[in-house]
Amino acid sequence: MSITNSSTVASSQEPITDAIVAAVADAEDEDVLTLPPLWDVIDPEALETLFAPTDRQAGRTGRVTFDTVG
Repeated sequence: MSITNSSTVASSQEPITDAIVAAVADAEDEDVLTLPPLWDVIDPEALETLFAPTDRQAGRTGRVTFDTVG
């Protein structure tokens, strides 16, 4: 499954992991509570660190790809 989310997560202060879970739930037409835990396929803390604001509080941009369970 490939999901593209072009929202600006950094400016909304929404954790990137929340945005990913919401995008997967939307793509699968499932409730977020019925999905397998994100940590089954990726380290959420590492993902948050990767996209954390810089010292100048600027958001970072980039792309991460991984396969989901199921």
